[in-house]
Amino acid sequence: MKTTIHKVPTFYIMQFSNVLAKQGVCLSECFSDLGSDISSYTSLQSSIDGAFFSRLISHIIKQKGILSPGILLGAALQPIHHGSFGLAIMNCNTGVDIIKLVQRYIEVLIPGISLTIAENDDVITVNVVDSYWRDETHFFFIDVLTAAFINLHRTILQSGNARIITTLLFDYEKHEDEISQRITTDYDCKYNQPICGVVINAKNAVLPLKGSDPVSFEYAVQLCEKERERVCTDTLTNKLKLHFECAKERIPTLDEAANALGVSKRTLHRQLGTEGTSFKQERDSFLKHRAYELLHIKQLSVQQTADKLGYADPSNFRRAFTKWYGAPPSSIQKPSSVT
Repeated sequence: MKTTIHKVPTFYIMQFSNVLAKQGVCLSECFSDLGSDISSYTSLQSSIDGAFFSRLISHIIKQKGILSPGILLGAALQPIHHGSFGLAIMNCNTGVDIIKLVQRYIEVLIPGISLTIAENDDVITVNVVDSYWRDETHFFFIDVLTAAFINLHRTILQSGNARIITTLLFDYEKHEDEISQRITTDYDCKYNQPICGVVINAKNAVLPLKGSDPVSFEYAVQLCEKERERVCTDTLTNKLKLHFECAKERIPTLDEAANALGVSKRTLHRQLGTEGTSFKQERDSFLKHRAYELLHIKQLSVQQTADKLGYADPSNFRRAFTKWYGAPPSSIQKPSSVT
Protein backbone atom coordinates (compact mmCIF):
# COMPACT_ATOMS: atom_id res chain seq x y z
CA MET A 1 0.00 0.00 0.00
CA LYS A 2 1.32 3.39 -0.97
CA THR A 3 1.68 5.78 1.99
CA THR A 4 0.59 9.38 1.76
CA ILE A 5 3.39 11.75 2.76
CA HIS A 6 1.94 14.77 4.48
CA LYS A 7 3.69 18.13 4.51
CA VAL A 8 3.77 20.15 7.71
CA PRO A 9 3.00 23.89 7.38
CA THR A 10 5.64 26.12 8.98
CA PHE A 11 3.28 28.68 10.55
CA TYR A 12 4.95 28.31 13.93
CA ILE A 13 8.56 27.60 13.05
CA MET A 14 9.91 30.83 14.54
CA GLN A 15 7.96 30.29 17.77
CA PHE A 16 9.39 26.76 17.87
CA SER A 17 12.89 28.14 17.35
CA ASN A 18 12.38 30.64 20.19
CA VAL A 19 11.14 28.11 22.75
CA LEU A 20 13.96 25.70 21.95
CA ALA A 21 16.50 28.51 22.26
CA LYS A 22 15.29 29.12 25.83
CA GLN A 23 16.20 25.48 26.51
CA GLY A 24 19.65 25.94 25.01
CA VAL A 25 18.88 24.22 21.71
CA CYS A 26 19.36 25.87 18.31
CA LEU A 27 16.71 24.75 15.81
CA SER A 28 18.85 25.93 12.91
CA GLU A 29 21.62 23.58 14.05
CA CYS A 30 19.14 20.73 14.27
CA PHE A 31 18.24 21.28 10.61
CA SER A 32 21.95 21.36 9.74
CA ASP A 33 22.58 18.15 11.68
CA LEU A 34 20.06 16.46 9.37
CA GLY A 35 21.57 17.95 6.22
CA SER A 36 19.04 20.73 5.68
CA ASP A 37 18.79 24.51 6.00
CA ILE A 38 16.10 26.17 8.11
CA SER A 39 16.07 29.21 5.81
CA SER A 40 14.34 27.07 3.19
CA TYR A 41 11.30 26.85 5.47
CA THR A 42 10.78 30.39 6.72
CA SER A 43 9.02 31.85 3.69
CA LEU A 44 5.27 32.39 3.50
CA GLN A 45 3.25 29.20 2.84
CA SER A 46 6.31 26.94 2.99
CA SER A 47 6.05 23.40 4.37
CA ILE A 48 8.27 20.56 5.57
CA ASP A 49 8.16 17.02 4.21
CA GLY A 50 6.49 14.76 6.77
CA ALA A 51 9.27 12.17 6.84
CA PHE A 52 11.91 14.85 7.44
CA PHE A 53 9.77 16.49 10.13
CA SER A 54 9.51 13.18 11.98
CA ARG A 55 13.31 12.83 11.85
CA LEU A 56 13.66 16.39 13.15
CA ILE A 57 11.38 15.82 16.14
CA SER A 58 13.12 12.53 16.94
CA HIS A 59 16.50 14.29 16.76
CA ILE A 60 15.37 17.07 19.11
CA ILE A 61 14.09 14.54 21.64
CA LYS A 62 16.81 11.89 21.48
CA GLN A 63 19.90 13.90 20.61
CA LYS A 64 19.12 17.26 22.20
CA GLY A 65 17.37 15.93 25.30
CA ILE A 66 14.15 17.97 24.96
CA LEU A 67 11.62 15.46 26.29
CA SER A 68 8.42 17.36 25.44
CA PRO A 69 9.02 19.81 22.57
CA GLY A 70 5.30 19.79 21.74
CA ILE A 71 4.38 20.99 25.22
CA LEU A 72 6.96 23.76 24.96
CA LEU A 73 5.60 24.99 21.62
CA GLY A 74 1.91 24.68 22.53
CA ALA A 75 2.42 26.51 25.82
CA ALA A 76 4.12 29.39 24.01
CA LEU A 77 1.40 29.83 21.40
CA GLN A 78 -1.04 32.65 22.05
CA PRO A 79 -4.17 33.41 19.96
CA ILE A 80 -2.27 36.13 18.10
CA HIS A 81 0.16 33.51 16.75
CA HIS A 82 -2.69 31.69 14.96
CA GLY A 83 -3.53 34.63 12.69
CA SER A 84 -7.10 34.66 11.36
CA PHE A 85 -7.72 31.29 13.04
CA GLY A 86 -6.82 32.77 16.42
CA LEU A 87 -9.02 35.79 15.78
CA ALA A 88 -11.95 33.49 14.99
CA ILE A 89 -11.35 31.39 18.12
CA MET A 90 -11.27 34.39 20.44
CA ASN A 91 -14.58 35.64 19.05
CA CYS A 92 -16.58 32.39 19.14
CA ASN A 93 -19.88 32.70 20.95
CA THR A 94 -19.57 29.49 23.02
CA GLY A 95 -17.08 26.77 23.91
CA VAL A 96 -18.90 24.38 21.60
CA ASP A 97 -18.42 26.86 18.76
CA ILE A 98 -14.67 26.85 19.47
CA ILE A 99 -14.51 23.05 19.28
CA LYS A 100 -16.44 23.01 16.00
CA LEU A 101 -14.16 25.70 14.60
CA VAL A 102 -11.06 23.70 15.51
CA GLN A 103 -12.67 20.59 14.05
CA ARG A 104 -13.16 22.32 10.70
CA TYR A 105 -9.72 23.89 10.40
CA ILE A 106 -7.38 21.49 12.24
CA GLU A 107 -6.32 19.86 8.98
CA VAL A 108 -4.97 23.20 7.79
CA LEU A 109 -2.64 23.40 10.81
CA ILE A 110 -1.76 19.72 11.26
CA PRO A 111 -2.29 17.41 8.26
CA GLY A 112 -3.32 13.90 9.28
CA ILE A 113 -5.11 15.08 12.44
CA SER A 114 -8.89 15.38 12.79
CA LEU A 115 -11.45 15.77 15.59
CA THR A 116 -14.62 13.86 16.36
CA ILE A 117 -17.18 15.10 18.88
CA ALA A 118 -19.35 12.81 21.02
CA GLU A 119 -21.99 14.13 23.42
CA ASN A 120 -23.43 12.22 26.36
CA ASP A 121 -25.52 13.80 29.11
CA ASP A 122 -23.35 16.30 30.98
CA VAL A 123 -20.07 15.82 29.09
CA ILE A 124 -18.76 16.25 25.57
CA THR A 125 -15.73 14.20 24.56
CA VAL A 126 -13.55 15.62 21.79
CA ASN A 127 -11.43 12.85 20.29
CA VAL A 128 -8.20 13.77 18.53
CA VAL A 129 -7.82 11.26 15.70
CA ASP A 130 -4.28 10.81 14.36
CA SER A 131 -4.46 8.82 11.13
CA TYR A 132 -0.84 9.32 10.08
CA TRP A 133 1.81 10.34 12.62
CA ARG A 134 3.59 7.79 14.80
CA ASP A 135 5.89 7.61 17.84
CA GLU A 136 7.62 10.89 18.80
CA THR A 137 5.84 12.90 16.08
CA HIS A 138 2.46 11.65 17.31
CA PHE A 139 3.39 12.68 20.87
CA PHE A 140 4.60 16.04 19.59
CA PHE A 141 1.37 16.99 17.82
CA ILE A 142 -0.87 15.75 20.64
CA ASP A 143 1.23 17.70 23.13
CA VAL A 144 1.06 20.85 20.98
CA LEU A 145 -2.73 20.61 20.79
CA THR A 146 -3.06 19.84 24.51
CA ALA A 147 -0.91 22.78 25.61
CA ALA A 148 -2.60 25.10 23.09
CA PHE A 149 -6.04 24.05 24.40
CA ILE A 150 -4.88 24.70 27.97
CA ASN A 151 -3.54 28.12 26.96
CA LEU A 152 -6.82 29.01 25.28
CA HIS A 153 -8.80 27.72 28.26
CA ARG A 154 -6.72 29.86 30.60
CA THR A 155 -7.55 32.94 28.52
CA ILE A 156 -11.26 32.04 28.65
CA LEU A 157 -11.15 31.69 32.44
CA GLN A 158 -9.26 34.96 32.85
CA SER A 159 -12.07 36.70 30.99
CA GLY A 160 -14.50 35.60 33.70
CA ASN A 161 -16.04 32.61 31.93
CA ALA A 162 -16.94 29.26 33.49
CA ARG A 163 -14.54 26.32 33.39
CA ILE A 164 -15.05 24.22 30.25
CA ILE A 165 -12.25 21.61 30.04
CA THR A 166 -12.25 19.02 32.84
CA THR A 167 -10.19 16.04 31.65
CA LEU A 168 -7.28 15.41 29.27
CA LEU A 169 -6.91 12.01 27.57
CA PHE A 170 -3.64 10.57 26.22
CA ASP A 171 -2.93 7.28 24.46
CA TYR A 172 0.64 7.20 25.78
CA GLU A 173 2.44 7.28 29.11
CA LYS A 174 2.78 10.35 31.30
CA HIS A 175 5.68 12.70 30.56
CA GLU A 176 7.91 12.93 33.60
CA ASP A 177 9.52 16.30 32.84
CA GLU A 178 8.69 19.25 35.08
CA ILE A 179 7.31 21.45 32.29
CA SER A 180 4.69 18.90 31.18
CA GLN A 181 3.53 18.29 34.74
CA ARG A 182 3.29 22.01 35.47
CA ILE A 183 1.24 22.73 32.33
CA THR A 184 -1.33 19.98 33.05
CA THR A 185 -1.47 20.31 36.86
CA ASP A 186 -4.99 21.82 37.00
CA TYR A 187 -6.60 19.02 34.97
CA ASP A 188 -7.59 15.42 35.50
CA CYS A 189 -5.16 13.63 33.16
CA LYS A 190 -5.72 10.04 32.07
CA TYR A 191 -2.85 8.22 30.35
CA ASN A 192 -2.57 5.02 28.28
CA GLN A 193 -6.13 5.53 27.04
CA PRO A 194 -7.50 4.11 23.77
CA ILE A 195 -7.81 7.66 22.43
CA CYS A 196 -6.41 11.16 22.84
CA GLY A 197 -8.71 14.09 23.50
CA VAL A 198 -10.38 16.38 25.98
CA VAL A 199 -13.55 16.04 28.04
CA ILE A 200 -15.55 19.22 28.50
CA ASN A 201 -18.45 20.27 30.69
CA ALA A 202 -21.46 20.26 28.36
CA LYS A 203 -23.45 22.79 30.38
CA ASN A 204 -20.65 25.35 30.56
CA ALA A 205 -19.65 24.78 26.94
CA VAL A 206 -22.92 26.26 25.63
CA LEU A 207 -22.82 29.40 27.79
CA PRO A 208 -22.11 32.64 25.88
CA LEU A 209 -18.47 33.64 26.19
CA LYS A 210 -17.70 37.10 27.50
CA GLY A 211 -15.95 39.45 25.09
CA SER A 212 -16.83 37.67 21.85
CA ASP A 213 -17.48 39.84 18.78
CA PRO A 214 -19.69 38.34 16.03
CA VAL A 215 -18.47 40.80 13.40
CA SER A 216 -14.81 39.97 14.00
CA PHE A 217 -15.74 36.28 14.06
CA GLU A 218 -17.39 36.38 10.63
CA TYR A 219 -14.47 38.32 9.16
CA ALA A 220 -11.93 35.86 10.56
CA VAL A 221 -13.90 32.82 9.37
CA GLN A 222 -13.92 34.17 5.81
CA LEU A 223 -10.12 34.34 5.92
CA CYS A 224 -9.93 30.86 7.42
CA GLU A 225 -12.11 29.46 4.64
CA LYS A 226 -9.80 30.87 1.98
CA GLU A 227 -6.81 29.23 3.65
CA ARG A 228 -8.68 25.95 4.01
CA GLU A 229 -9.57 25.95 0.33
CA ARG A 230 -5.91 26.51 -0.52
CA VAL A 231 -4.54 23.79 1.74
CA CYS A 232 -7.20 21.08 1.85
CA THR A 233 -7.72 19.61 -1.58
CA ASP A 234 -11.09 18.02 -2.17
CA THR A 235 -9.87 14.42 -2.19
CA LEU A 236 -12.03 11.33 -2.52
CA THR A 237 -10.69 10.20 0.87
CA ASN A 238 -12.11 13.31 2.53
CA LYS A 239 -15.45 12.79 0.77
CA LEU A 240 -15.55 9.18 1.97
CA LYS A 241 -14.77 10.20 5.57
CA LEU A 242 -17.58 12.75 5.45
CA HIS A 243 -19.93 10.12 4.03
CA PHE A 244 -19.13 7.82 6.96
CA GLU A 245 -19.68 10.66 9.44
CA CYS A 246 -23.08 11.50 7.93
CA ALA A 247 -24.32 7.89 8.04
CA LYS A 248 -27.09 7.74 10.62
CA GLU A 249 -28.40 4.16 10.78
CA ARG A 250 -25.43 2.02 9.70
CA ILE A 251 -22.01 2.17 8.06
CA PRO A 252 -22.26 2.22 4.24
CA THR A 253 -20.97 -0.74 2.22
CA LEU A 254 -18.47 -0.34 -0.62
CA ASP A 255 -21.30 -0.42 -3.19
CA GLU A 256 -23.33 2.16 -1.27
CA ALA A 257 -20.35 4.47 -0.76
CA ALA A 258 -19.31 4.34 -4.42
CA ASN A 259 -22.87 5.09 -5.51
CA ALA A 260 -23.20 7.99 -3.05
CA LEU A 261 -19.89 9.48 -4.21
CA GLY A 262 -20.86 9.15 -7.87
CA VAL A 263 -18.05 6.80 -8.91
CA SER A 264 -17.68 3.11 -9.76
CA LYS A 265 -16.25 0.65 -7.23
CA ARG A 266 -13.18 0.27 -9.44
CA THR A 267 -12.62 4.04 -9.56
CA LEU A 268 -13.11 4.32 -5.80
CA HIS A 269 -10.50 1.61 -5.19
CA ARG A 270 -8.02 3.12 -7.63
CA GLN A 271 -8.37 6.72 -6.43
CA LEU A 272 -8.15 5.79 -2.75
CA GLY A 273 -5.01 3.80 -3.55
CA THR A 274 -3.54 6.84 -5.29
CA GLU A 275 -4.28 8.85 -2.14
CA GLY A 276 -2.47 6.29 0.02
CA THR A 277 -5.42 4.50 1.59
CA SER A 278 -8.23 2.00 0.88
CA PHE A 279 -11.94 1.61 1.56
CA LYS A 280 -11.24 -1.04 4.20
CA GLN A 281 -8.59 1.10 5.89
CA GLU A 282 -10.88 4.14 6.09
CA ARG A 283 -13.88 2.05 7.16
CA ASP A 284 -11.90 0.27 9.89
CA SER A 285 -10.52 3.59 11.15
CA PHE A 286 -14.03 5.03 11.35
CA LEU A 287 -15.43 1.90 13.05
CA LYS A 288 -12.59 1.90 15.59
CA HIS A 289 -13.29 5.41 16.82
CA ARG A 290 -17.08 5.10 16.58
CA ALA A 291 -16.94 1.91 18.66
CA TYR A 292 -15.11 3.72 21.45
CA GLU A 293 -17.63 6.58 21.40
CA LEU A 294 -20.64 4.26 21.55
CA LEU A 295 -19.24 2.02 24.29
CA HIS A 296 -17.45 4.43 26.58
CA ILE A 297 -19.13 7.78 25.95
CA LYS A 298 -22.67 6.82 24.92
CA GLN A 299 -22.49 3.84 27.31
CA LEU A 300 -24.21 1.42 24.93
CA SER A 301 -23.91 -2.34 25.46
CA VAL A 302 -21.72 -4.54 23.26
CA GLN A 303 -24.84 -5.87 21.53
CA GLN A 304 -26.18 -2.38 20.84
CA THR A 305 -22.80 -1.18 19.60
CA ALA A 306 -22.35 -4.19 17.34
CA ASP A 307 -25.81 -3.60 15.87
CA LYS A 308 -25.12 0.08 15.15
CA LEU A 309 -21.79 -0.74 13.52
CA GLY A 310 -23.31 -3.42 11.28
CA TYR A 311 -22.01 -6.56 13.01
CA ALA A 312 -24.60 -9.35 12.87
CA ASP A 313 -22.66 -11.34 15.48
CA PRO A 314 -21.38 -9.51 18.59
CA SER A 315 -18.48 -12.00 18.85
CA ASN A 316 -17.13 -10.70 15.53
CA PHE A 317 -17.31 -7.17 16.90
CA ARG A 318 -15.48 -8.24 20.08
CA ARG A 319 -12.67 -9.74 17.98
CA ALA A 320 -12.42 -6.60 15.85
CA PHE A 321 -12.37 -4.34 18.92
CA THR A 322 -9.67 -6.44 20.59
CA LYS A 323 -7.59 -6.23 17.41
CA TRP A 324 -7.97 -2.42 17.32
CA TYR A 325 -7.28 -1.68 20.98
CA GLY A 326 -5.45 -4.75 22.28
CA ALA A 327 -8.19 -5.32 24.88
CA PRO A 328 -11.86 -6.46 24.86
CA PRO A 329 -14.80 -4.01 24.86
CA SER A 330 -15.42 -4.67 28.55
CA SER A 331 -12.10 -2.97 29.36
CA ILE A 332 -13.47 0.49 28.54
CA GLN A 333 -17.11 0.02 29.47
CA LYS A 334 -18.62 1.51 32.59
CA PRO A 335 -20.13 -1.15 34.89
CA SER A 336 -23.75 -0.21 34.16
CA SER A 337 -23.37 -0.84 30.42
CA VAL A 338 -21.41 -4.15 30.46
CA THR A 339 -23.40 -7.02 28.94
